[in-house]
Amino acid sequence: MATINYKCPNCGGPLKFNPDKQQFSCEYCMSDFAEEKIQQLYAEKEAKESKAETAEKNAQENSAQGQEPQEDAVVYTCPSCGAEVVTTASTAATTCFYCQNPVVLGGRLSGEFKPDRIIPFALSKEKAIEKFLEMCKKKIFLAKGFASKKQFEKLTGVYFPYWYVDSQKQASMTAIGQKVRTWRSGNKRYTETSNYRVVRGGNLIVKNVFERALKSENRDMLQGVHPFNLQESHPFSMSYLSGFQAEKRDIEKNEISQAVNSRIQDYCKQLLKGTMNGYTGVVTESYNDTTDLEAWNYTLLPVWVVTYKYNNQIYPFAINGQTGKTYGKLPISKCKLAILFAIVALAVFAIGFLGGILLL
Repeated sequence: MATINYKCPNCGGPLKFNPDKQQFSCEYCMSDFAEEKIQQLYAEKEAKESKAETAEKNAQENSAQGQEPQEDAVVYTCPSCGAEVVTTASTAATTCFYCQNPVVLGGRLSGEFKPDRIIPFALSKEKAIEKFLEMCKKKIFLAKGFASKKQFEKLTGVYFPYWYVDSQKQASMTAIGQKVRTWRSGNKRYTETSNYRVVRGGNLIVKNVFERALKSENRDMLQGVHPFNLQESHPFSMSYLSGFQAEKRDIEKNEISQAVNSRIQDYCKQLLKGTMNGYTGVVTESYNDTTDLEAWNYTLLPVWVVTYKYNNQIYPFAINGQTGKTYGKLPISKCKLAILFAIVALAVFAIGFLGGILLL
């Protein structure tokens, strides 16, 4: 497995992308480097590793013809300490378990699996923890120990893969618009309902319809950390992955195209229906569209992730690595709920008891 280890040009220490500075930083000599410099230094090496990975993949596919499919686990050699580390087939960047140096598995995100763009982490681990604490303070029934320092140590920065789709359509809609008028004359009330045929059509553009591109993760969590500001995206470079984990896609366009197109059609219907103003109600009769242009973008997005085990259940929690938006189901303390119930019950009893005395 081809690997890339990003090292400081000054001292050779591990180099990681720093979200606060938006630069690559060395924790040993305290040097900082601009994105362009590191990308230039490692561009040739990344290209060589990608070619080597492609050749290795082709050789494996040729030798595997007619054989049983192998396990998804993959072994790579850490370029810093030489240790062999096992990863899943979708892992594209990780940290060596033995020497803790960041390692990017170059071939996982090359060739057909190379992302079109990436949004680098803008929120450091420390700031993500602040967001986490801020959220926890508002949850009075949160399980004890959830917002502990031990939990923060498990917070991991991961780049998750998504598909983004832009579509341009020629769409038309026919609907029945109703206008209802009521009035009174003497003791009688009259209602008049008028029906109108309404036709709308035009050139519609729907942008940034997204869907996750990874099967193994919690779909609601990966959808719930949105939105991201795509204007801050960069052309993909593997150097951004240094110091973080990353996953490559395992969901292809053909697997989700029907669902994505259905959502785009829903947006088009909403746009057309939104122009049918002045009616009490609108009922759609027919809708048709044709696609003029469609563009798919394979994008890596930054997410801080932590999991918590409580009462034999796993609670995943995520923080948007760009905006700080939090998402997740939090464990509730049954003890705190019981105390609240007891207090409320006691208050109700006291009010009822005092009310009874006053009536005597």
